[in-house]
Amino acid sequence: MITLRKSGERRHATKGGQETWRSFDSENPSDPLRAGFRTLESLSEEGLAPGAGFSFQPPNDVEILTYVWKGALIQEDSSGGNQVVEVGECSRASARSGSMHRTVNGSLTDDAHVFQCCFTPDRSSLKTQSDKKRFPMAERRGVLRLILSPDGRNASLRLRQDAKLYSSLLDPGHHVIHELSSGRAAWLQVLSGRIQLIDEVLSAGDGASFVQEPAVSLTALEPSEILLFDLG
Repeated sequence: MITLRKSGERRHATKGGQETWRSFDSENPSDPLRAGFRTLESLSEEGLAPGAGFSFQPPNDVEILTYVWKGALIQEDSSGGNQVVEVGECSRASARSGSMHRTVNGSLTDDAHVFQCCFTPDRSSLKTQSDKKRFPMAERRGVLRLILSPDGRNASLRLRQDAKLYSSLLDPGHHVIHELSSGRAAWLQVLSGRIQLIDEVLSAGDGASFVQEPAVSLTALEPSEILLFDLG
């Protein structure tokens, strides 16, 4: 079964210099995805004005993945960790319950645009830590490039959960297929462009879940960028 979540269905909020679109609406009790999808707890798109930022204090241990789509971020945590994550880079952080994490647009003149998601970890009492990696555009063009995995295979970032995340940049006509093993599900998020998904056209901000499907198969109608989550 494939279920769409169109861009306009996301919760949209603005606060100061921060603009947020949340694919899973935790504040809406009628949203069937208010608690996320499988082990994917949250998925948000964030626009940050120059110098703007936001803080996050998780009530439970969580794994955080941040993809900088535009600009550069400064990330800090209560353990003393501090790093700059630039455009095209991904950072992965293990966050302990109650720890404080702050993300700030590192520029005082330019906007930043980021995508951030959280996963339920496969163990408790995580040590707060973070790392980052750049995945060149050439490695992601026309293919599904693994950027996050439980074992760090293919030089991906390591996640403490049975989940994999792929990134792809597609030119018009590019077609990709990702097979799903029995019992697994997938979430597709379109970051830019337009793609053909069977008889539906998905645009920037649209998402779709795949449950009891043998594969995810899609074709780019224009220059597009997607994220694909393979979830246990």
